[in-house]
Amino acid sequence: MAFRVLIIDDDPSFIHVVEMRLREIHSDLEPIRCGSLKEARAFLEKTSNSVDLVILDQHLPDGEGLELLEDGYFSEIVVIAVSSDDSPEIPGATIQAGAAYFLNKVDIAQPLFKPLIEGILDRNRLYTELIKARIDKARMETVRTLVSTLKHEINNPLGAVMGATYLVKSGQNITDDQLEAIKVIESSGKRITHVLNQLAEAVELESVKKADEEVFHVPGDKPWKGAK
Repeated sequence: MAFRVLIIDDDPSFIHVVEMRLREIHSDLEPIRCGSLKEARAFLEKTSNSVDLVILDQHLPDGEGLELLEDGYFSEIVVIAVSSDDSPEIPGATIQAGAAYFLNKVDIAQPLFKPLIEGILDRNRLYTELIKARIDKARMETVRTLVSTLKHEINNPLGAVMGATYLVKSGQNITDDQLEAIKVIESSGKRITHVLNQLAEAVELESVKKADEEVFHVPGDKPWKGAK
């Protein structure tokens, strides 16, 4: 999968160094370059969540990179704020505004840049897995609600049908054909009830791992040895 990095900087030499270092860490680099706040805003307003990392210079031709942080474009994206300015207030201001890290531009060439980026890649992978797990959980909750509603909506009229069948069966002058039809209705009603109960039980199954295979564990049963 491509490593999409938005580089917001107006210095071509620095951009070249950044891309070279990033390719040392991830060969499938897809850089997006913006040389001003205007260019960056135009890109972010279209595809704000389509990048894995933002490297944001603090001094741009049309303003400060801090403005993009304060505008809330990067709420779910890791931002490394960079600057060649040694002013002591810049690191704290960028971190307070939402940047995850601050680096002086010369630090890009340092050995610690590699583990920093590798950590960000791991963070992104775990974040993606977390989002997927939340989506799966939400889907399962939706299924549970639908099954519960389905069971309720079917059981009510089914109960009325079975009750009426019992009354007819208890009456007099029932022909053999009518009695056979009643038996079919009763058998079908029991089958519907069984299927509904199976559905209700199925959505309560807990996903677990047994060896390398995804399996399911019924709540209340003893857990399998080695399940995790």
